[in-house]
Amino acid sequence: MKLLVSNKVLIMKPLMALVSFKQAKWCFFLCSLICSISFSSYAQKVVYPLSNDISSDLITSIDSDSDSSDTVDMLNKMREAVQNSDYKLYFVIQNENENPKSYEYTYIGSQSNKKGDLLYLEGSSKEIILHDNIVSHFLTDSASFSIGANHIVEAFPDVIYNNFDSLTPYYDFINLGKARMANRSSQLIRIVPKDKDRYNYVIWIDDQNYLPLRIDLLDLDAKIISQTKVILVDFNFDKQQFANYIADRDYPILFPIDKQVSHNYDWQASWIPKGFKEINAYSIDFHNVNIDTRRFSDGIFSFTINISPRSLSDVTYLSVQGDRTIYSTNYGKQNVIVIGNLPAETIKQIAHNLKLK
Repeated sequence: MKLLVSNKVLIMKPLMALVSFKQAKWCFFLCSLICSISFSSYAQKVVYPLSNDISSDLITSIDSDSDSSDTVDMLNKMREAVQNSDYKLYFVIQNENENPKSYEYTYIGSQSNKKGDLLYLEGSSKEIILHDNIVSHFLTDSASFSIGANHIVEAFPDVIYNNFDSLTPYYDFINLGKARMANRSSQLIRIVPKDKDRYNYVIWIDDQNYLPLRIDLLDLDAKIISQTKVILVDFNFDKQQFANYIADRDYPILFPIDKQVSHNYDWQASWIPKGFKEINAYSIDFHNVNIDTRRFSDGIFSFTINISPRSLSDVTYLSVQGDRTIYSTNYGKQNVIVIGNLPAETIKQIAHNLKLK
């Protein structure tokens, strides 16, 4: 993977004072790399709570005749629409116990060279641009950087980009009926895992263009822990003006990250949730410390297992922020950090079932 950065210095903050400084640096670095290096926005005092469930008032009619294959077909049409349509969306994202944040997302997907621009509409100025299979992050109070990628992960969660036909052994897809969102008619679809090891989704899909109008991530008690809600859809934006804007921007210089094939530690995961497969494995040299990383995904959710030399601190660390869980602990001579968008109990079970040699 290639990383592009400006000539500013990247400043990383410890996760929590309870964790040793070195351990905190590794946790933050790994989480940043895996999540496309998202930076914290400014702090606010007032937090607006999410509603605890899906209100039946949002459902305008029940589609009792719809079967699973029709529902999967609609989800696949959603994926195609997100990737291959031209649109501008104004939407709000809110995680549990955090303030809602508003965004403008412009995207041209009908061309071979896809272009996207995610603009943060509040707080510190921030913009993320997709161009030439590179995603560039522009910030005013931190270093600008870019990574090689084919979509902006901050715009939509991973669930949007999947071939849903391959997920039927592990998930049930339920059409809850007609609904209304962003002043548009939509289908309300729930994605429910067949086990208790992962979260589930409810997605509002536009009846006409199949774009997702609202995406709720629910915990095991059906409580909303993360929500993306579209406020306005615009198909009539000036596409040529937008393409010119992307073409005329100056982007950060190329900076490589040394990433080698994983051979440094002898270990294996003896338990992972059904349907998860190893996507890649590599080693990263971070501040002269080797971190052995393996990434697993089922197509909707993912996690990484990161092995490094034992931390000086024996504190076991657990953090859950929205859908992101980080768990760190020492085993023998190694430190284990598991990061993923899975429930805390699942992440801990993965960590506790590693075979280290």
